[in-house]
Amino acid sequence: MERLKVSIFGAGEIGTALAAALAGSDAFMIQVIDRSEEALDRLRAMNIAVSLRSFGHPDELRALLAGQDLAVAAVSEGVVNEIAHAAAMAGVHYLDFICARPETRAILEPLSARRAVFNGCGVSPGMIGNVACGLISSFSPVADLTIRVGAIPRYPTNRLGYGQIWNVDGLIDEYTRPSAAIREGQAVSVAPLEGYGHLSIDGVTYEEFVTSGGVEDLSIFADCAPRNVTFKTIRYPGHLDYMRFLLDDLGLRHRRDMLRSLLYNGLPVVEDDLLLLVVTARGYRGRQPTERTICHRFRPNRTFAPFNALTSVATGYAATLIAMLHRGDIADRGFVAHHRIDTAALLSGEFLQPLLAL
Repeated sequence: MERLKVSIFGAGEIGTALAAALAGSDAFMIQVIDRSEEALDRLRAMNIAVSLRSFGHPDELRALLAGQDLAVAAVSEGVVNEIAHAAAMAGVHYLDFICARPETRAILEPLSARRAVFNGCGVSPGMIGNVACGLISSFSPVADLTIRVGAIPRYPTNRLGYGQIWNVDGLIDEYTRPSAAIREGQAVSVAPLEGYGHLSIDGVTYEEFVTSGGVEDLSIFADCAPRNVTFKTIRYPGHLDYMRFLLDDLGLRHRRDMLRSLLYNGLPVVEDDLLLLVVTARGYRGRQPTERTICHRFRPNRTFAPFNALTSVATGYAATLIAMLHRGDIADRGFVAHHRIDTAALLSGEFLQPLLAL
């Protein structure tokens, strides 16, 4: 089988981690493309077996994809459409890590007629949607679905019980933007930081509350038509009270630059994190009311590279989908409904299985 030629746009944490994961397999030939030579220098220092390319103008992107098989947009949301357009013009498979906006889908629609298109292939959106859909497929009808994701320090040391595990701007968006939800069968938006509750996993108590951005594409649940769907974040107890103090009592909700500076300079970078994916479904099996919760826990695996669990699972999920495409386990055209793939098959693969915390 010929090696799959993969072009990863973006040499940030996600792009670098994906390059490191795929470069460990003989099935792939990787090039990483970024505007920043400084970002590419980090990859050079890691001695990963990939080609490194830089560019200065979006018009160069299509040429960089000549002879390639797959374009990966591991870039900020504002740049995704540039990569999608280049992939469509070059006629290559395409993968990104965000929920596709209507304008992005319009760009990729013609490409999907002849190549595979993957949208939202990280943790949330991504892996958590797959776990949720796998769970509710055994219920009919589904009354309530609660989806939870928590990327937290394995050993918390401060009052927030938190640190820099991923992008600070993304964290602020989670806490301040409305969350997509379903109420009584209708798609709605609900306020963040509401729906407070407690959760116990193997004797450890956590808190949970509504945040945004986890599962924006509610259409993935259309087949099961749940009456209520809620997305929540998992944190250590006390976290929400301190965040409300910062956001509301100090008024930093409306002073984003100050809040960003405070969190960025005050919170430690966390490398040894714990990623929790916890989904609870309530419904019926026949006439019997039933509730079931499934929990997956992940920790970093230093054998691969120095990335935390959140980054490793996000890129491990994407790498698994890419490997399945290369093997022919996924159709080579169309918008790929990766939330319908068997979760156990994903978790047993070479990229995710080593990250599972048993």
